[in-house]
Amino acid sequence: MKKILSIILVAVLTISLTNCKGFLDKTPTDSVVAENALATIEDAGVAVNGMYTLLKYYTMYGSYMIMMGDMRGDLLYPRELSGTGYIVYSYDYGSAQNSYFSLWRNNYTTINRANSIIKNIDALEVPSDKQAIKDDYIGQAYAVRALCYFDLARLYGKPYKFDSGASLGAVLITEPVSPSEARLPRSTVAETYTQIEKDLATALPLLSKNKNTGHFNYWAARFLQAKVALYKGDNETAYTAAKDVINNGPYSLIPRDEFIDSWAEEGNDESILEGLVNLQSPIDSDNGFQGSFYYNLWFGTANTGASVIPTRKWRQLFTLTPQDIRINWIDYDDPVTGFKKTGEYWLRKFPGNTGFTAFLNNPRIMRLAEAYLIAAEAGMNSGKGDAASLLLKVAQRADPTVTSIAATMENIEIQRMKELIGEGDRFFDVMRRNGSYTRDATDPHESHPQVLTWSNDRVALPISDEERVIYPELQQNPGY
Repeated sequence: MKKILSIILVAVLTISLTNCKGFLDKTPTDSVVAENALATIEDAGVAVNGMYTLLKYYTMYGSYMIMMGDMRGDLLYPRELSGTGYIVYSYDYGSAQNSYFSLWRNNYTTINRANSIIKNIDALEVPSDKQAIKDDYIGQAYAVRALCYFDLARLYGKPYKFDSGASLGAVLITEPVSPSEARLPRSTVAETYTQIEKDLATALPLLSKNKNTGHFNYWAARFLQAKVALYKGDNETAYTAAKDVINNGPYSLIPRDEFIDSWAEEGNDESILEGLVNLQSPIDSDNGFQGSFYYNLWFGTANTGASVIPTRKWRQLFTLTPQDIRINWIDYDDPVTGFKKTGEYWLRKFPGNTGFTAFLNNPRIMRLAEAYLIAAEAGMNSGKGDAASLLLKVAQRADPTVTSIAATMENIEIQRMKELIGEGDRFFDVMRRNGSYTRDATDPHESHPQVLTWSNDRVALPISDEERVIYPELQQNPGY
């Protein structure tokens, strides 16, 4: 039997996905829910921890989500005209090789784990002093499911505002996989967003408001609510939710003089949600780190990947702002004295978790700085008077010589490019608002100057042939 979306409630941290053949099969691996698997609240905690395992892997936020967000844009590009990075950068992906990215399959694996927790934990009887923990676990499952559906919508669907969500979106599955559900058609992007909003509305009153590095809490769900609303064009909701995180959450912007070093810290004051990576729980199940995007970015030792570098366009953003602390993310690999002797500039934003090898970085999924940028953009779009001051918080933290800044889309975009590089947002940012960017054709490494608009079929990834052989009813995206 082909292994698909296994419902694992015990020993969930040790799952191997190497034998997965498709995201839905005619019969699930565990067709009978393990009713006794969640015997205690501790069992539930193990299952909840396991639900996050794939999110940090190179097959999701540890690499592929960053590639889809940054390498399809104009801030990062591959040094050489080969490999997976170049396929993404040049939009040369197709249904035959798309299974390599694993994004469709692994999002559904995670969704099914969330569905299993939701279904099974409800029957778990706990003493009154454990009820808040149980509620929080349920809330986390709904929030993780919402995040996965959001990512499926923006990876495999057109931007919401392109056609008000009429294009094909995700297959909406809200129960552990069963044969009848294995033949559901894809929903629209609008229907996917409705499910996301419903899941977040369910999660929020259940979630703890305490910091919980590596897990969803109330504030992470509120952040996601803001980001989803911004993508949808619901500026009032985006502004209100982002301001709630800023004003009432237990987070603060890292001071300028601590900002660069803070990227080596796990769960710093600005981190709302990040994947937890260490030597015992790496980003790549095969060899620990070489599948990660950070390995490909890193020039810091002679044996590192050094295959992805920041574009000249991004580096030139700092030409007129030499006091911007983020300029310290740019480093030069000298052809004589450098580690790799490439003569290239590289991005040193991700130095590695303190105490571990430089390749082990926690993927930053949600940060307070982005909440400020969401609130500024949504506030600008809805006529809020504090939009400029919200934008100034991020700009001035980086560069104290900035004493004022207008809340314009151009200024917001510049701050998003400077602040969020390597976090997987640029391409989605441009597409969601029908924007545009220009790849610098004179840049020596800019080998593919073609730029997509949101009407191009390549904006949405193809469903892999492998998935559609197993599940013929799964509708392919146009153009593949």
